[in-house]
Amino acid sequence: MTVAAPVNDAKASDSTSADNEETGYTWGTLQSRLRTSVVSICISFSLPFDTETNYSSYATGFVVDTEQGIILSNRHVMGSGPTYHKATFFDNQEVYLQPLYYDPEHDFSFFRYIPSELKNISPKAIRLAPHKARSGLEIRVIGNDSNEKMSVHQGELSQLDRNVPEYGSNNYESYNDLNTFYYQASTSSKGGSSGSPVVDIEGDAVAINCGGNFQSSSNFFLPLERVLYAFDYILRKEIPSRGTLQVVFKHVTHVQAERLGLSEEVAAEEGVATKDTTGVLTVNKVLVDGPADGLLLVGDIVVRANGTLVPGFADLFKIIDASVGDKVDLRVFSKGAFKTVSVAVQDLYSITPSAMLQIGNTYLHNLSFQQAARWSAPVYGVKICKSLGGFFPSHELRGRYVIHAINNTPTPNLEALMDVLRDVRRGEPIVVLVKDHEDPRDEAVFVTHCPPVGPSNVLYTRSIHTGFWSTKPYDGLAASVNPLISAVQASLPSKAEIEADSAKSAVNGIATKDIVGDIQESTVFIEANPICPADGQYYPVQRGSGLVVDKRRGLILCSARLVGNPTCNISVTFAGMVRVRATLAYIHPLYPVAFVKYDPALIVNSAAGNNIPDLDLHLARDVDGTGRLATGNLVTVVTGTVSGGLEINTAAVSGRKLLSTSPCTACYNQRFFNTEVFMLSPALTEIENEIGIVCNADGRICGLWLRLLHCSHSSNNKKHVGLDISLVLPTLEQLQTNDIVPDFVRVLDVEFSHQSLATAKALGVSESHVQSIIQSAPTVRNVLKVCKILRIRPADTVSLEVGDVVLSVNGHTVNHIDNLACFYNCDSVELTIIRRREVLTLTVPTLPIRSFNTRRIIHWAGMFLQEPYQTVLQQAMRPASQVYNFMFISGGPIVVESYNSNMFICEIGEHSIQTLDDVAEAARNLKSKKLAEFNKQVANGLPLHSGEMPGCDVRIHVVLLNGEDVVRSIRTNDQYFPAWQLSRGPRIDDNWVWEEL
Repeated sequence: MTVAAPVNDAKASDSTSADNEETGYTWGTLQSRLRTSVVSICISFSLPFDTETNYSSYATGFVVDTEQGIILSNRHVMGSGPTYHKATFFDNQEVYLQPLYYDPEHDFSFFRYIPSELKNISPKAIRLAPHKARSGLEIRVIGNDSNEKMSVHQGELSQLDRNVPEYGSNNYESYNDLNTFYYQASTSSKGGSSGSPVVDIEGDAVAINCGGNFQSSSNFFLPLERVLYAFDYILRKEIPSRGTLQVVFKHVTHVQAERLGLSEEVAAEEGVATKDTTGVLTVNKVLVDGPADGLLLVGDIVVRANGTLVPGFADLFKIIDASVGDKVDLRVFSKGAFKTVSVAVQDLYSITPSAMLQIGNTYLHNLSFQQAARWSAPVYGVKICKSLGGFFPSHELRGRYVIHAINNTPTPNLEALMDVLRDVRRGEPIVVLVKDHEDPRDEAVFVTHCPPVGPSNVLYTRSIHTGFWSTKPYDGLAASVNPLISAVQASLPSKAEIEADSAKSAVNGIATKDIVGDIQESTVFIEANPICPADGQYYPVQRGSGLVVDKRRGLILCSARLVGNPTCNISVTFAGMVRVRATLAYIHPLYPVAFVKYDPALIVNSAAGNNIPDLDLHLARDVDGTGRLATGNLVTVVTGTVSGGLEINTAAVSGRKLLSTSPCTACYNQRFFNTEVFMLSPALTEIENEIGIVCNADGRICGLWLRLLHCSHSSNNKKHVGLDISLVLPTLEQLQTNDIVPDFVRVLDVEFSHQSLATAKALGVSESHVQSIIQSAPTVRNVLKVCKILRIRPADTVSLEVGDVVLSVNGHTVNHIDNLACFYNCDSVELTIIRRREVLTLTVPTLPIRSFNTRRIIHWAGMFLQEPYQTVLQQAMRPASQVYNFMFISGGPIVVESYNSNMFICEIGEHSIQTLDDVAEAARNLKSKKLAEFNKQVANGLPLHSGEMPGCDVRIHVVLLNGEDVVRSIRTNDQYFPAWQLSRGPRIDDNWVWEEL
């Protein structure tokens, strides 16, 4: 089997399976000959860009020039965005790498290291020999398979004219090569072997390993013709000329070409030698508005370029790359006849994105030719590379969607988009038109805004001369302090009209029309857009309804699921007409509810504000004297919909039980226990919103129907429970009288379970106490027993033990979990208990619960640090400090060194860490003084390597949740992972403030 003429016509070695007797080379000595030439590359894709998301991994490279220190690897190893790399040689010496060059189209790249940094080792350059590749050639793939150093895989080249493999065909972010042949062999190499040299027995590279089919043993190699072409430029310290027609070509066999109409006789008339080649090139895709649009058609067969036969990709693109800025004459067979078309050759670098704008947690850049070609879309618009809330809270837009216009102004590229946004202030509405480049018919227009608080807006720009990215602040989207986002001035229906309309939807008259009308007028729409991870919650925006419970103080009751991440930019919409900013007032530490606060003055002159009634939740306390719904009670559940309407359902209380959610070891978000909830029949699990208002037959608001906190790793994700409204009243009363966030909830820090009265007697509970329980609560048939200690406590602490049965608290018989769940402003309680069949009276101190109202987050070295909260303290064997790492950023310094999240930070360098203030001081002291100079050097194209990137090596000591001590070193990266903090004051209406450390 032969292919197009190679770059070098030297005769290939005739060794296929045995040792080469003529040259003296043997397979047994191959590894020792090449061991200094093959390196392991540690990869950190610091920020998402184009086809890569941010992550860390390992791969392979090999030295191809020792004088300049040039290493060849894959493009997908270097990545096209902001990255960070270091190479480890066979003797474990590490050197930092400069991302010197990546090909805009093909899967190869060149790194540079400083040769003088290597001690006691002299690498040998592996020669690039594309001319030696042939079918049947025995080869070895030498790399770091699965990050195992110097793994050797043997095989034999089979296909030499394979079209490019499709990696991740269902993944719109995957990188795929274009317009080249690939070789195929069965070597069974896996992840970590990317960038490995494919060598013959003489140790020459005939190809570079790029990928494989992990469902089989097949692996795919990139030929070296175009690599050698680029390498020649790199050695001269020049940028290789690369051209494009914005066309994707495909190789087909002569038999397939004949089916397309090109017979062997007609091909021969044009000089196509069907016996000496395996096929021809056809046009597979022509991008709209590209140079070849209207000139070439899908299915055209290309036989000549500028008069030269082009049977293979290398032949064609040798001519195209030499014709940038000029035209190339293509002889094509189209619709049954030959014709010549003249196509302008575009500079491929001009449609290769080299700048990225970060707005909040959203990353934007020009749509690349790589992505456009994948989906046959025009190279037009700004791609939403990744959005973790913030500017584009609709995180489902990530990846496939491209911005075509903002505020009705077209945005063909990033520069145009930045010009439009310069006239917009933070928080102002922005109208965005996006298109799905997978399906051009899928368009969407939505209104968004740059969040009022969040990370600085940054413009990243790549230097083609150095490969590094410089950063500078983006001067658009200036800060706005107006808390009124938008408002519509219009009249609303009267209360009587609303009640009349609502009454039509009430079923069997269970809920009175008065309360339904009041609920509708008190229901608001809440959008909570997290700034960063906190309290076990990640980024996704949450939307749902809330209930205005105090219009004078501006207090809204909502599900804790909506604001489970306390670092939210919150907006509240009233009657679909007025939208204002709000703050998180309080997340209850035990119950799945929260309170949001807005400024009532912002809506006092609007119809939406004037119609809000005074709801009296205290009426619930009149229900059976307990404020609790009983089994069998008929109720109406009123739920606000996203569209602004109401959903009304009737149900019956089917039972009551103790709620105990299982802890999630993936995110350690809020866990609920020691809370009695009610169930409904039907269960109403399909209600549209996060919260429903439960009313009894008398029209009193008696409860809330809530969905528990979101956690994709937990079975609690879609669980609904009913909570008695009486449980939230003490918190509401505190918020009505305090401007400072209340810290009044105290607990016994144990978990209780129910035990039947029969079992209680076996545990030592007397008949008289059983009788007193029945007299105080005739329907109660159980006692409360300690089933779990929630935190490790000092040995001398007077406390409850597992197995204790609590008989009374402060002299009152315990007949319900509400008697023991939490205490308000109470430092200790007197408990009468049964312990090992003995009656004891103890004065037990209560503990302040470390609630989910975090008010400070520090980001350092890719970690999000905060004070530990209740769930973490319940799981920790040894809380070694007051600094807890809940989450890290993929691709960050901490991930490169294989750290896990969920740990306590004890030391950073020479700094002992006990508080967040200690972290802030350490971050300031470790901050590089060379950041501005580095950006200046990058912008000026001066040579650099990754070791010069602003940052430092620092030792850190952490303690894991299981109590294990871990000490490692990391290298900080102030360029892509600057230290910053997010904080807010103690008042319930204090806003978050973002500042760089």
